[in-house]
Amino acid sequence: MPVTAPFDETSKLAPLPQAMLDQFPGQWRLHGQGLFTWSVFRVYRAALHVQGESFNPSEPYALDLNYLRNVSADQIVQTSIQEMRRLHSCDEASLARWEEQLQAILPDVSLGDRLIGVFNANGVSFFSRDAALGQIDDAAFAEAFAAVWLDEQTRAPALRAKLLGLAS
Repeated sequence: MPVTAPFDETSKLAPLPQAMLDQFPGQWRLHGQGLFTWSVFRVYRAALHVQGESFNPSEPYALDLNYLRNVSADQIVQTSIQEMRRLHSCDEASLARWEEQLQAILPDVSLGDRLIGVFNANGVSFFSRDAALGQIDDAAFAEAFAAVWLDEQTRAPALRAKLLGLAS
């Protein structure tokens, strides 16, 4: 599917998927959004959705990734595991378990696809544009996985700042 309009970081986001809203009802609002690039490639537009007035990591929040290119599930999983290893002091047994779980949940993505993770105290639930994909019920996983985007040492500090509303 070709991109027919110039990319606009502030372009309107599609509504959150009904499957997500059914499982996590409430008033979701956009907290921040930004673009993740790798070298000269635009990979995805990320948006952070919260329930409430501000981001609070102890309350449910959703990280919404709208892909701007094809990325294999294996690449998503391997990058996520590498970053969790780098940012958190995770034991190798947990990382191996999480890698297996992510491989079972995450699909390959193409231009226009969407992956959403809803983070809460019990873990992370994953959704596509149309359906629930699965969940990992592990609070330590949720904390480590969120760090990929939200930790101060993330590889994408400008994106973090936009997601958290620290930069315009």
